[in-house]
Amino acid sequence: MDGVMDISLLIEEFLDDANGHVESVEVALMELEKRWGEGVLDDTLLTLMLGNLHTLKGNSGMMGFAPVQQYVHKLESALKNVQERVVPLSTVVFEAFYGAVSALRSNFTKLAVDPKADLDFSDEMMSLDMLFFTKNQPQPVPGEKEVPLQPQVKTRGEDLSYITQKSTTLKVSFEKLDELLNLVGELVIHRTSLNALEKRLQEKVSDRALLEAFNEASQLIGKSSTDLREAIMKARMLPIKSVFQRFQRLVRDHSQKSGKEILLRFEGEDTELDKTVIDEIGEPLLHLIRNAVDHGIESVEERRRAGKASTGLLTLSACHESNHIVIAVEDDGRGMDPDRIRSSAVAKGLIEATEAEALTAQEVLHLLFLPGFSTSSEVTETSGRGIGLDVVKKIVTSLNGMIDISSRTGDGTRFTIKLPLTLAIITALMVEVGGEIFAIPLSGVLESIRIQADEIHEVGGTEVINLRDQLLPIRRLDGFYKVNKGGERDLEYVVVVGSGEKRGGLVVDRLLGQQEIVIKALDDYLGDLPGISGGTVLGDGSISMIVDISSILSGLKSSTKERTFVTSEKRSA
Repeated sequence: MDGVMDISLLIEEFLDDANGHVESVEVALMELEKRWGEGVLDDTLLTLMLGNLHTLKGNSGMMGFAPVQQYVHKLESALKNVQERVVPLSTVVFEAFYGAVSALRSNFTKLAVDPKADLDFSDEMMSLDMLFFTKNQPQPVPGEKEVPLQPQVKTRGEDLSYITQKSTTLKVSFEKLDELLNLVGELVIHRTSLNALEKRLQEKVSDRALLEAFNEASQLIGKSSTDLREAIMKARMLPIKSVFQRFQRLVRDHSQKSGKEILLRFEGEDTELDKTVIDEIGEPLLHLIRNAVDHGIESVEERRRAGKASTGLLTLSACHESNHIVIAVEDDGRGMDPDRIRSSAVAKGLIEATEAEALTAQEVLHLLFLPGFSTSSEVTETSGRGIGLDVVKKIVTSLNGMIDISSRTGDGTRFTIKLPLTLAIITALMVEVGGEIFAIPLSGVLESIRIQADEIHEVGGTEVINLRDQLLPIRRLDGFYKVNKGGERDLEYVVVVGSGEKRGGLVVDRLLGQQEIVIKALDDYLGDLPGISGGTVLGDGSISMIVDISSILSGLKSSTKERTFVTSEKRSA
């Protein structure tokens, strides 16, 4: 989809919100009429009505419903005349406002059936003009039921359908959904405990019929808990379109300021992910899009000289991949020149010249994530200060995600972000290290391999292995966590992991398999625990620490002052 506002995602939410504002106006109007009958003109109620109308006007304009926006603006002005005592309250004035409420409800009903329906407020607009915007209005006494001398208000036939209208939506605070998810998390733990109990019973109970019945009940409980978890997770899911569409104005404004022609296109915008991830992904995408429109896409003249279409194409795409979401920001601009990036990094003192020369073209691209790096020679509103991509890396890393870059000079650049669908219940690879069980988030696991012990070598003080002609730095988790070290082994298990743009290997004693775990935050009084991002409760009630891939890889020598080793292939663990 091209970068054109699509209201299909928002129409139901808009109508629900709009009807709420209309109802608030009606309730305040009824109270205003009651107080007026007692001889009191309550300005607080008028202000409340104006506030609801103003919000409704703005939302209608954003959705492109110009007739509603214009009518509400006229209604707002009429109410303002009452507030400023230009037009006195009277029974005719109240009937006009009640008619306005009915007119809005009637047209909202049309929109609910057909978002492209023609909306007509011509009679109501004419009545408001005659009643509120003509001179020499009569001056009735508050509370006096006068014979109307003012123009008669044209009203629609009485429509009571709103009274029996059934709502299809229910607003629930996100905190309540969080609480439900926490309870489901406890259920997941108990289900795991039940599985462990079943294994113990199989060893000690000989009654096969009893074991089969227990197994069947356990499987049913497991299925129900999984279905419940998925239902709650689905309630927390939102289409990423709600994030994508925020950038249309940004791209439009930059195009006008820079004189560039840029078309923003969406792909897979209906892809859903957890609201917690939705809330966090906006800033990384903001920096990547700024980078694309400022550095990536060329001016019209430059594109024409290169034989390209004058309009640059910027594509935001999203898709599901297993239990992850893959988001890409791609442009068809000038691409990146590895030699220029290498020279800039050396000039800024971010890397030594000899080390820079040893980097491959792909490794050079990852220098962009270093703090303070920029190839721009001038500072603009959107770039040139050396901040941006390092922020992207930090946020993606904090979400247990990975980011990669591909670029060809003259053809464009693609940033790819891979994130878990949710941050509450995750799938982890369970491993044993020194007799302790650790959970490695599967979102950061690229593959697991078994190697000969003599395949591990030391380079520059760091242990490495050769993985498909790429040197991969490794970390022995028993040494990192200072747990009991097993004896010498001929074979070693290595879990290849990634975080942000970094890759590395974690040496473990045993692979125990994949398992759903519930993330439990650690108390603040424990302080900063290197290599630990949280904990989880296992089926037997014991505690397992969750491996913080990012902090472990940050300790490995990488592209800041040492060579970066990148693995690009991926296998399932």
